Amino acid sequence: MELIGPKAIGLLLTPPGVILVIALLGFLLRIKWSFLGNFLVIASLLALLFLSLPLTGKRLMSQLEAQVQPLALDAKEAKPAGAIVILGGGRYANAPEYGADTVSAATLERLHYGAYLHRQTGLPILVSGGAPFGEAAPEAVLMKEVLERDFSVKPRWVESSARTTRENALRVAEIMAGAGVRRIYLVTHAWHMPRALWSFVNTGLDAIPAPMGFTTLSNEDRSALGYLPSAHGLFLSSLALRERYGLLWYRLRRDAAELALEQLPAPAEPK
Repeated sequence: MELIGPKAIGLLLTPPGVILVIALLGFLLRIKWSFLGNFLVIASLLALLFLSLPLTGKRLMSQLEAQVQPLALDAKEAKPAGAIVILGGGRYANAPEYGADTVSAATLERLHYGAYLHRQTGLPILVSGGAPFGEAAPEAVLMKEVLERDFSVKPRWVESSARTTRENALRVAEIMAGAGVRRIYLVTHAWHMPRALWSFVNTGLDAIPAPMGFTTLSNEDRSALGYLPSAHGLFLSSLALRERYGLLWYRLRRDAAELALEQLPAPAEPK
């Protein structure tokens, strides 16, 4: 249950949650300060309009995705990778057509690309994802089932305890250390890669980004319709902002931990 608090805060800090909070605050302030209240209401509506534009969402996502490039498999590397690590991206809970939980669309896309990399390189696969809210089957177990059933690929390692991207990195680093692997291909969505890569690099692993699922706009959204608000545009904007907040939170927590260590008294000199 400890993950509910941070996730709730994240929802309130990204659209549409943050916009509704500002609008509600504006309505409350109108009781005593009408100008300030009206300003906040109007500002929240304008923010909703701007963040709901497909072109806005695409721009925000592109700024994240531009930090990594698609993996060039034809390029020769000085030190080849020793494994492919695929991060979970959520589950499709109580799927009625399957009669049980299975992987989400985002996770399926990651598995698809991971299986492709496996066939191109022959490298073993590790899948990573736990059960953060007490689900019966960890996400990695569902990923393993889908890889074997739908892609005829059997992962070598199944990491099933991680609840967050940071925990993905820590648990995978432990497994890779035991397997003698220091260099990996890291598979996740391009918009998630900056946070994932930061987490993995800080464990000491040599992680080569293998991003997939880059954000593109259809001909429809690149036309005049791209300047009209839509649920898809708001989804892209919210996802991009959430990833920025997530990376900032990870960095702040790491900085706080390092500061706490620096403030500890130095060990006494041996007598």
